[in-house]
Amino acid sequence: MSLTESIVEAAALEWFGKLGYAIGHGPQLAPGEPAAERESFGAVVLVGRLREAIRRLNPTIPEEARDETLRKVLRVGTPSATQMNCAFHRGISSIRMN
Repeated sequence: MSLTESIVEAAALEWFGKLGYAIGHGPQLAPGEPAAERESFGAVVLVGRLREAIRRLNPTIPEEARDETLRKVLRVGTPSATQMNCAFHRGISSIRMN
């Protein structure tokens, strides 16, 4: 048996499901659908879910601080995915989470 993208995807979905994550069917969330969570396929971050997670994880900080956190996460400051990943994690580790 060869390893395919669908096998990896199924395993990941099963694993995340066991961890308690809600699993959504991609075509239902696609742009143009009633339950769409992004305007285009190029929008890789589900901003509404991210905003809600920041609020849920940091209920005691001011709204302005949560908005700034969202802006920092969404801001792309480098063309390299590796550099962006490193910068993102440096930035996240400097944010005080309550």
